[in-house]
Amino acid sequence: MNKVATYLNGHLTGEVLVNDLLLDAAQSDGSVLARRPEMIARPSNVNDIRKIMRFCSQLADKGHILSVVVRGAGTDSNGAATGGGVSLDMQAYMRHAKGIDPKQQLVHMQVGMKYSAVRELLSMYKNLALPEVSAIGQDGTIGGAIASGAVASSVGLTTLFTDAISQMEIVLANGDVIQTGRINKRELAKKKGLSTLEGEIYRQVDNLLEDNQQIIDAIKRREKSTAGFWGITKVKDEDGSFDLTPLFVGSQGALGIISEVIMKAEYSSNDATAITATFGDMSEAQAAVDEALKHKVSKVDIIDGRIMARAASEGKKFSWAPREAFKGAAVIITMSEFSDRARGRAAKKLARKLENIHPVGLAIHDIQTQEVASLYTPLSFILHSTEERATCPAVFSGLWLPLERLDGFLSELRKVEAETKLALPVFVDAVNGYVDLLPIFNLHKVSERRVLLKLIPEIAKLVAESRGNVAGRYGDGRLKAGLMQATVSPDETAIYSQIKHIFDPANILMPDIKKEVPAKELADELNVWCRTKS
Repeated sequence: MNKVATYLNGHLTGEVLVNDLLLDAAQSDGSVLARRPEMIARPSNVNDIRKIMRFCSQLADKGHILSVVVRGAGTDSNGAATGGGVSLDMQAYMRHAKGIDPKQQLVHMQVGMKYSAVRELLSMYKNLALPEVSAIGQDGTIGGAIASGAVASSVGLTTLFTDAISQMEIVLANGDVIQTGRINKRELAKKKGLSTLEGEIYRQVDNLLEDNQQIIDAIKRREKSTAGFWGITKVKDEDGSFDLTPLFVGSQGALGIISEVIMKAEYSSNDATAITATFGDMSEAQAAVDEALKHKVSKVDIIDGRIMARAASEGKKFSWAPREAFKGAAVIITMSEFSDRARGRAAKKLARKLENIHPVGLAIHDIQTQEVASLYTPLSFILHSTEERATCPAVFSGLWLPLERLDGFLSELRKVEAETKLALPVFVDAVNGYVDLLPIFNLHKVSERRVLLKLIPEIAKLVAESRGNVAGRYGDGRLKAGLMQATVSPDETAIYSQIKHIFDPANILMPDIKKEVPAKELADELNVWCRTKS
């Protein structure tokens, strides 16, 4: 048995496993990459994580790096839930709610808890809810959602998921534990006076902010990005207050290991009104989106008609989506005013406006909030195709574009489709500007793997030309980190390298993410992934 695993098993409440089947399962995630860990650690509490990190830190002091990769449900779309060394399985035991304060609307939980379980638990307390993290119903862990910077438009809620985070408990690279949260100038001075790694972090991060204000301001001007450690822009407020929490949002486990989190929930209505408007042409759907955004709405999404066509080919029927829309698109608009009467009036008014765009189908649905997800079932048939060896790579998800650039982007995208003879249907979260491309590949074919690797930089170029970025949400991980170089300045890259070194000087935590990976290495990992998925 692995000597390190044997040693750790003698000191942990949880366990360290080296079973081949478990290691094989942990070598892939929601991306198309594969890296096999040496062992899987299942911590049962924060002390187990501390012991693992102290052991790895002591090894690093002796010149031996045993890397640590944090893994929740393994849904990361950019290869950040896989790696060599120790795979830290946060979902096995650290998946419980620690407490709920309905009066203050706070929920305290371990990060291995599934997001759906948290939402179900909160619904028992006067309809409390947390914002959505996935527009396509992906269900990962709380920790995974935080680490990837996941956000989506919500029904009946006003904040985004990442803005609902109040405090975190973090295990640092040397095994120390810190609590994050906003502190005032006096408290900051006390933190900077500590002789621990925590004190060193506060001192160096504050100095970095003071010495690089122009670069930080430039990062701040970029809209909706989870590349690098973009949270640095939110650490220090104008009043001098300080909070390290934003740095860990979207950090994908590279700065520290989140063990527990406190989040602020919101009250949500049980009722919603949805409008489904289908069009025979994508440009008409875009015109409908422009009209919808002039009104008070919670969600506005575009589903490419080809996605509905695929669902229909597998027997799925939609009363609100006639076949004429399969060459165009569907627009789903959701309203969640608490007043049924106000919601009904607003929906009818908007529907009359949409009639002028000549939809092939138009319907108003008065439904329960939790039923809104049923309108998005066409996406399931492309994300989980029954076609043999069909894969929809998530690398093309989470793009962000200014909405006014969407038309030009889609026009250029059609040219790419013609050149590659590959369908690139889209799903658009128009409220936030997020775009997911949902192509289908058979990655067991060498020719299609080559097309994929060629297509990734092509799409990145189109996004950059549209003044968007490829890592709008879900992080940059390994797949997208290199693509961000086209839109990230060398000065910004240097800032991110400094931040990583401040928190993890020995480069133990997630050492291979958020930096450019050679194309050959990505190709090799893609080949491994295909063999493991046979």
